[in-house]
Amino acid sequence: MATEHQEQQATNQALDVLANWMKNGSHEGISFEVSRLTDDLFTDSFLGGGDASKFTPSGHRGTLTSQLSNANILDSNGGVPHKFPIQFTFDLNAGKGAGNWNNPVTAQAETVSVTLAFFKSATRPEGKYYIFFSDASSDKAGYTFSFLLL
Repeated sequence: MATEHQEQQATNQALDVLANWMKNGSHEGISFEVSRLTDDLFTDSFLGGGDASKFTPSGHRGTLTSQLSNANILDSNGGVPHKFPIQFTFDLNAGKGAGNWNNPVTAQAETVSVTLAFFKSATRPEGKYYIFFSDASSDKAGYTFSFLLL
């Protein structure tokens, strides 16, 4: 079992990869997926994602900002999922993410702050994925984030 120090090292190395991918300037970018799991699957759990290629260099790594990103909440009656825009910013220096959206089911504006912890990487035909989970979130929901290097 990995120690906390080893887990932090792995997270830092994965964040370095994301930042260096964007700093290089010769790649297409990064897309991301987010899953949010709460105790109510039909009210505020969702699956979403989009483009996270807006990169702002700063500090050691920089910041990724999502654009053209959407999420879906399942309909409790089996109908079409509720689709809505989401916005996330990932501070690669601090290993933190911040998100906001307007929940179409509750009609409430929601925000979250998360701490990213690296889980694993996976290579697929479409590219290399870096998968993180939220070690801590301000809204007590469970989050996973996958970043695909394009």
